[in-house]
Amino acid sequence: MPHCLQYRTWASTNRQVTAVRAVRTRAYDPAMSESYSLWIKPSGRVFDTLSREVAAQAAEYNAPLFEPHVTLLGGLEGDKQQVMQASQELAGKLKKFRINFLDVSQGESFHRCVYILVAKEPAIMDAGKLARQHFGLESDYMPHASLLYADIGPEQRTASQQRAIQRLYGEGSDYSTLLTDNGFTADAVTLWFTPVEDKTLASWKQVAVFPLG
Repeated sequence: MPHCLQYRTWASTNRQVTAVRAVRTRAYDPAMSESYSLWIKPSGRVFDTLSREVAAQAAEYNAPLFEPHVTLLGGLEGDKQQVMQASQELAGKLKKFRINFLDVSQGESFHRCVYILVAKEPAIMDAGKLARQHFGLESDYMPHASLLYADIGPEQRTASQQRAIQRLYGEGSDYSTLLTDNGFTADAVTLWFTPVEDKTLASWKQVAVFPLG
């Protein structure tokens, strides 16, 4: 099965690790190289509200569950301990900052199906830029908080988007579904094991939490 690889390297304590950003189309294989992502997770009511929305979307579209988050950087492949060390070093360079939500939007890929766009304010964009420099990766950054991972058609995506808007922001919605704080403070980065080939997300797991400096 064809696949595309882009190689970058980053240094950590006099050692170099090859960070591989890969997009593959074959099914998940546990023997594949380890792949990690850096997430920024909300807490409190924002976490609870978004968790309920993710669960509602998953139930409606037979989709996998995941914890609410804004991805800072994905596609990190290499030795677990070295990725952890580099992630901790990055967290130490970042200060706490505010993440503000914009509109519920939709994309055309599994991992960007339906999501809340995040305002491209200097703090989060600088954090994304620093993360890419730190790991030696080059990629565009569109910060967002996913609500649904699924391979569905445009009509279903639009329906999902409209339901999310109604539950999170709509008048007359149950208070428990309303997103009363339209953002949150980023105070830590979490390292997750996230092999992109595993669309069930069964293998995805949190590895470590690093408070921001």
